Amino acid sequence: MEEKLSGIVLGGVNFGENDKILNVFTLEKGVVSAKIKGVKKAGAKLKFAAEPFCFAEFIFSVRANMRTVIGASLIDSFYPVREDIIKYFAAGTVLEFVRRFYKENITSPEGFISTVNVLKDIAYGDGSARRKLISYLIEELKDTGFQLDVKGCATCEKEIEGRVFFDYRSGSFYCEKCFDGVGREVSLDTLKTLQRAESGLDSMDAFEVKALKLLSYYIENRAEESFNSLKELIKIL
Repeated sequence: MEEKLSGIVLGGVNFGENDKILNVFTLEKGVVSAKIKGVKKAGAKLKFAAEPFCFAEFIFSVRANMRTVIGASLIDSFYPVREDIIKYFAAGTVLEFVRRFYKENITSPEGFISTVNVLKDIAYGDGSARRKLISYLIEELKDTGFQLDVKGCATCEKEIEGRVFFDYRSGSFYCEKCFDGVGREVSLDTLKTLQRAESGLDSMDAFEVKALKLLSYYIENRAEESFNSLKELIKIL
């Protein structure tokens, strides 16, 4: 049986001498695994289809629930992310997020569209790749059950203007008056950067770094996941 799916290559592992096993995030079937043969050979016809960020219409041969790539028509390679190190690690974090938070064969059209859009925006759009990544992570964490509440103090519901405290267990921020002693203090600029990113607004570069550090801390402690691309991005900023 043949199957045609639109998908983005999240990554892959070597299999045998010349083959790979790919993880592909598809519109129609969610994340799927598929073998692609001979792509490590020089001049392989489908070499492009085994590269991370490849967005293509894939044709799979399906036998006994195992997919094999037999054809692919490139839609976009998001090539500019390979020419800018900040874009590269920001886009890499997006792929890692999908690999860790989206389960195989669970369809998520909204998540797929969101992922395509942020990769396009990082690759081709103007403005900060960091801010685009922050916005994506905030939205996707909400959609995958790990929502950050950045509106204001989670207890009194007022806008925070002084000291700010963050509790990773709930993903909430608290003012000094409502803080119960459990959590860590963060800068007000970090909270305001998250708020601006959620609203699609730009902010100062230094504050975006702080926001990314907090998101990394939150993901590691609340969701027990760690993204190498995000760590590398933070190192170079």
